[in-house]
Amino acid sequence: MADALPRVTAVVVTYQSADTVREALQAASRAHAERLLECVVVDNDSRDATAAIVGREFAWVRLLLTGRNNGFGRGCNIGLAEVATEYTVFINPDAVVEPAAIRTLMQFLDAHPRAGVVGPAIVEPGEGGVPVLQQTGRRFTPFDVIRGATRLGRWRPLAHPIEPGAAGVMTGWVCGAVLMARTDLLKTLGGFDPRFFLYWEETDLCKRVDDAGFEVWALGAAVAHHVGGASSSTDTTRIGGCIAKHYFQSRFYYMVKHHGWPAAASAELGECAVLCLRTVADLLRGRGAGWLRSRRQAALFSQPERR
Repeated sequence: MADALPRVTAVVVTYQSADTVREALQAASRAHAERLLECVVVDNDSRDATAAIVGREFAWVRLLLTGRNNGFGRGCNIGLAEVATEYTVFINPDAVVEPAAIRTLMQFLDAHPRAGVVGPAIVEPGEGGVPVLQQTGRRFTPFDVIRGATRLGRWRPLAHPIEPGAAGVMTGWVCGAVLMARTDLLKTLGGFDPRFFLYWEETDLCKRVDDAGFEVWALGAAVAHHVGGASSSTDTTRIGGCIAKHYFQSRFYYMVKHHGWPAAASAELGECAVLCLRTVADLLRGRGAGWLRSRRQAALFSQPERR
């Protein structure tokens, strides 16, 4: 039986999201109809029809027009400031979360008082119509940056997929495309670190949740769909589908913040050296210089700008 009043508020940060936000909010509307969910949409100055779609078709949603591109973390914090419910769920504008998943995540937090953050299994479209499952695992370290460049991680993966239907498991991080957390804890921690413009902000949040004495869980019993997809792009400005400049700057900032500048800088230099060697080897074999193209999108030791 649905609760008398919603206990969860969805925070959705949009930017040029007209192609996907309708499907995301239609699912949220179904949860709202079951009195599970309120919703705040924070629009980062979209120049397409995003705001018009939200305002015209989803009158129950609180729409905040910020007039600037705040990035993901700062945009989430703007929405978080409006939340009065016990739980907050962050949902990407290209993610679909049905009422059953909202209810399952909420009930898990009810039953596990030390759980601060919980993320569902997220199914994403892959190449050739083969679904891709969002992963989880321990948090990366500077050593893992070098390990990834050498491809040693192929034999001992750092992450594993969250299988739909699987039991909950404690983990180091969950994907920020869909994650639910205790609102009071989020506000105590100050929400996301706004220095992260894109990427690594959820890993940083999970680290701080853990440091505060709470737990991070992945819960396959709740399933969401990420309609935007996670397929890698051959565009040299991207890495694994992510905008390379933001990815590398955010990664370095995360490593500096949690492991110190010397370790973070050593990892950057080590990764660059490995990639240069691999590039030379490929050039000698006539394979081109692909290994360095995405890495060159961000200068070594560069971090996100302060905003």
